[in-house]
Amino acid sequence: MFNSRKEQLSDLELAYEAFIQTAKGLSSEELIKSLGDWTPRDILAHFIGWNRITLVGCAELCEGVEPFYFYDGTNDYRKVNAPFFERYNSTDRDVLLAQIKATMDALVSYLWTVDENEWELDTGIVHYRGRPATVARCIDSLVRDYRKHKEEIISGLQAKVTD
Repeated sequence: MFNSRKEQLSDLELAYEAFIQTAKGLSSEELIKSLGDWTPRDILAHFIGWNRITLVGCAELCEGVEPFYFYDGTNDYRKVNAPFFERYNSTDRDVLLAQIKATMDALVSYLWTVDENEWELDTGIVHYRGRPATVARCIDSLVRDYRKHKEEIISGLQAKVTD
């Protein structure tokens, strides 16, 4: 259903790099400018946390255990995200970029250790949307999230310019 591990990790790297290039272009003012529900700084904090818990969630899936954060899926992961905004609370873009890089490096290093046979293995754990939860599905979600939030930042800041 999904691409191979190598292809998905390439997609993750491309989505991550595109997001990082957008984040690197943010001024100090833009970093904390409201995009509605959150700021670009909050989005960076979100990804620092999600890179970490995606690693844990994928490891749990490989062990046949439901990822600990699934309980909050129907709540758009608001309870899971909330501590990230407090824990990764710097308003220094470079500090946040270093943190996100460290967590992405750890995630990708771990993902290369996942056996190709386990990448899409259905261990009987079902995501709240009703599909089997797999490592491949977790990475697909993260790729889509990086792309979505990159566009959210770009369109949110463009909207602020035209207001």
